[in-house]
Amino acid sequence: MPLTLLTASLVLLLVLIVVGIVRKRPPGAAREPPMPLRLPIIGHLHLLRGYSVPYQAFTALKLRYGPVVRLQLGAVKCVVVNGQRHIREALVTRGHHFDFRPNFERYQRLFAGNKENSLAFCDWSSTQKARRDMLKAHTFPRAFTAQFQRLEGLVVEETGRLVRALSAHSTLQLKPLLLQTCANVFLSHFCSVRFGAQNAAFLDLLSNFDEVFFEVNQGYAADFLPFLMPLHRRKLQRLSAVTHKIREFINREVIGDRFERHQPDMEPADYLDSLIGRVKAPGKEPLDWDTALFALEDIIGGHAAVGNFLTKLFAFLVAEPQVQRRIQQEIDAQVGVDQPVTISHRLVYTQAVIYEAIRLISSPIVPRVANQTSELGGYTIEKGTVLFLNNHDLSMSEELWAEPQQFRPERFIRAGKLFKPEYFLPFGGGRRSCMGYKLVQLVSLGVVGAIMQRFTLRPLGGDLAPYRVPIGSLALPKDSFTFQLEKR
Repeated sequence: MPLTLLTASLVLLLVLIVVGIVRKRPPGAAREPPMPLRLPIIGHLHLLRGYSVPYQAFTALKLRYGPVVRLQLGAVKCVVVNGQRHIREALVTRGHHFDFRPNFERYQRLFAGNKENSLAFCDWSSTQKARRDMLKAHTFPRAFTAQFQRLEGLVVEETGRLVRALSAHSTLQLKPLLLQTCANVFLSHFCSVRFGAQNAAFLDLLSNFDEVFFEVNQGYAADFLPFLMPLHRRKLQRLSAVTHKIREFINREVIGDRFERHQPDMEPADYLDSLIGRVKAPGKEPLDWDTALFALEDIIGGHAAVGNFLTKLFAFLVAEPQVQRRIQQEIDAQVGVDQPVTISHRLVYTQAVIYEAIRLISSPIVPRVANQTSELGGYTIEKGTVLFLNNHDLSMSEELWAEPQQFRPERFIRAGKLFKPEYFLPFGGGRRSCMGYKLVQLVSLGVVGAIMQRFTLRPLGGDLAPYRVPIGSLALPKDSFTFQLEKR
């Protein structure tokens, strides 16, 4: 009994000492986010086990430790950020403090040994700002401008070809044709060139881009435990060969002799002309040709994201025949059957369907890295810390969405107009927001409208089980859903 009383007294004394220390913390003193107990070497990697999407583990951590949680994932210092307020703080309010990207060895190797070659995975810099500024006119074309009208014509032209190709089939995998359509929209828009469906080199290019896109959307323990990287040696060697083939095609088939023919007084006809002009006549921020080529490859490769997203969207629609009917009713009423759907048509419900598919897929926001010691949610965030912004929690929270597991496009419509809640942040925000999100929406509207105007999608054999859409990433394997097409 005396021993028990003594133990209790010591525990109480220790608690009082700790509380006293906490209360006496001087103003401005570092206050680190809470952190679970970690294991040697792997840190907290074990906490990510057992979830179909790692970000679900981050939501579980939020419920136990709060919206900002510190983790040690292998050798990498990390912070998980949950909730709209804290994510917006990281993206916008303090976005200039968190605008670097993770320094994963895999990303370095994917971009010729230097992740700064990438548009999406580079740190923020004056070069990155210059590259983004050059892209704005092409990725955010304003309505009624010549740039917008040109894009609109290209989408109509390519979706027309897509519909004609689909008319020859009753059953097929949509993904290859969607990738062809999106690639030709991107190539025509940015480089004024397109390729036929029988061009073997073009089809190889699409396969190579899709393989790279799938790879960058995967997460590996080796990203956090570099000593495991040799286990991926063969895969990385293959990807290096794939990226080399992409560069060869771009140089041979897309650029050709345009660099040599370009004159300083030429008015740029497209993004490629703008890049060449910038390299040949650099302004305040010089741009070398190799950096320009990586930027061109990155933006053309964006077609893979749109093609994979559309494939998932149509897989959702197979299980939602009533949603298909409403899209078709909207198109019949506002467009009819004798003219093509364009990106100018005000198809509110169809746009809401696109938003709902984006929400349910819950693709991660690219992680940020603190470029300086800063604060977030009242906690100190050390320089070099990787920030994981939990978009999955925002997209699937029962506090924010009624029945979030259900496909309900109506949640994005208010008073007959498209409505985007402030907590819907699939493309990030601030100066590191996705540079192509407007193109995703415009091209998706054109493709969904064109297909739904002419076809109804049915599950093969009436079985919906194969159409379960994987979430947490846009990327799909090469062989994906097979659809049955029913002409209207």
